[in-house]
Amino acid sequence: MTDIYFVKSDVHFTKTEKKIIDYIIASPQEFIRMSIGDVARCIGSSEPTVSRFARHCGYRDFKELKSAVLQHIAEENPPAGKLNSTLGSESSNTPEGFLHRQQYCIEKTLEFLDEESLDKAADAILAAENIYIYAKGASVSMAELLKFRLNRFGRRVILLPSGSSELFEYMNFFTEKDLVVLFGFQKTPKEAAVLLDYQKKIHYKSIFFTSRLYHSLEQEAVIPLFVFRGEPSEYHSMAAPAALLDALVVMLGAKLGAASSEQLDCLYKLKEHYKTEIPR
Repeated sequence: MTDIYFVKSDVHFTKTEKKIIDYIIASPQEFIRMSIGDVARCIGSSEPTVSRFARHCGYRDFKELKSAVLQHIAEENPPAGKLNSTLGSESSNTPEGFLHRQQYCIEKTLEFLDEESLDKAADAILAAENIYIYAKGASVSMAELLKFRLNRFGRRVILLPSGSSELFEYMNFFTEKDLVVLFGFQKTPKEAAVLLDYQKKIHYKSIFFTSRLYHSLEQEAVIPLFVFRGEPSEYHSMAAPAALLDALVVMLGAKLGAASSEQLDCLYKLKEHYKTEIPR
């Protein structure tokens, strides 16, 4: 059965395991959001059976199997295909329909919101000596927005290059007192993977904005923040990531208390002082 894209091992599957294969092939987008218990209940089996199935397929565990399925979905749906999929949907192919869809994405993000992780993320920002932000592609817009917001609170923020070995020029100065914020929604860019690996040596903290509920992040110092941007096959906007980012900023402002207002007041006075030289 090695002709099935998520099966890496040439083994004999039981009748129950074949039911799991059939389900993944028929409903891959539902599968990637299911827990191991959800899958077990769906096929009328047990969690240990689903776990063994993942290993039979050639993966370390169930999470790694789901990562492989998600990777396949993403590769099968390039940007043009995602846009065409959205345009072909009656519920999303109008401005009103698309905005309602973004409202749904924000609601799903809220549904899975881990307030403890959000609180830890705010504390990590407050404690950091330097804040490095990594993003690639469309996510760079989120990096720029976060930098703008944090600068207003007096945080020292550095945007990391999106690619090439220039990244190492910055990594060379990382310390355990620093924080790295990563944006890697469906996929983890190779540069982000390097930053996560280097964290094991330097012991800085990381905040990871991700669309993967089941992300396999072993380090305790990595704080995952889940954001739902839609189905893998549809056009993805930055509405939900921007909303979650601003929720983090609001929490940060609450923790800073009067100090946050003082920073903004100083900024206002500075602008007022030079408004004739540099109009707002």
